[in-house]
Amino acid sequence: MESFSFYENNILKNTISSMIVKNRVVNSFLIYGEKGLGKKTAADYISAAFLCEKGNGVPCGECKSCRMILHKTHPDVIYALPSGKSGNYKIDTLREIVENAPIMPNEGKYKIYIIADMDNTLVPAQNALLKLIEEPPDHCVIILTAQSRSALLPTIISRVVSLSVHEVSSGSCEKALAQYGYKSEDIKKAIEILGGNIGKCKSYLDGESIVDAVTITKNITDSIISADEYLMLKEFSELIGDKPMTLLVLNLLCEVIRDAMSANAGCDEKILIGTYKNGAVKLAKHISKAKARKIYLVITKYIERINSNGNLSLAINSLCSEIKEIM
Repeated sequence: MESFSFYENNILKNTISSMIVKNRVVNSFLIYGEKGLGKKTAADYISAAFLCEKGNGVPCGECKSCRMILHKTHPDVIYALPSGKSGNYKIDTLREIVENAPIMPNEGKYKIYIIADMDNTLVPAQNALLKLIEEPPDHCVIILTAQSRSALLPTIISRVVSLSVHEVSSGSCEKALAQYGYKSEDIKKAIEILGGNIGKCKSYLDGESIVDAVTITKNITDSIISADEYLMLKEFSELIGDKPMTLLVLNLLCEVIRDAMSANAGCDEKILIGTYKNGAVKLAKHISKAKARKIYLVITKYIERINSNGNLSLAINSLCSEIKEIM
């Protein structure tokens, strides 16, 4: 629905709409996908679909419920708050949700809990939610978000409907960003670098950390192309002590490596998705598809390790070492 600025992702929208229209509602969802793709916006969209007064599975954006959700004031949509810099959820916070869930909603048919950014949530805290996810009251809907399904316990994954969010087309991305008043030429540059990830493009245009992350990603890619171990160590050392930046760079680097594998397979450069398409094409000429795949798997392994609160400095040094061996 345009009012919710949630573009494309029609599989997710149609799945929710079909559930509501056919009255086959599931009570627990996981929305997953990389940072910036609109997982929280999707959670608001789903909340509005459940609570919209028209009841046709598509939020109208005009009724009282939709307007309250748009303004984050609906009494039956509860946003859990993580604590501290690590973004973890305390066990007590999640236990309070479990205890509160049986209480009937104030206005709507459902009471909806949005527990966003679950990636750093420790096992004991996840276990505190398990009973509610296993046996939720009929009026209760739980929406979790995470960058990766692997961040959550298998027992949780097996009991939720997992819905992925995806990049949007350049046209939709441009339309979304234009609402914020950015210049057209700047928007086009952001999309050229970051593709259809609206959140990342907005961060780039706002001059946030993603600008530095893109630079570091390009430099690391160049170091792999030139087999320059010193440059690679230097760039990775910039990340020590900054977990969010490390994860952002590693995810961007994964996209570049994926592009290199695609280029190696003879794919058209137009379908590449990463932040450094020229670098990916050059990389494809310097390392084999098998080596690119090994590097990709190593990076994803360390993303999971860092997400699981592994020692950041040790993880970065070990990652560097493993990439050097592959090079």
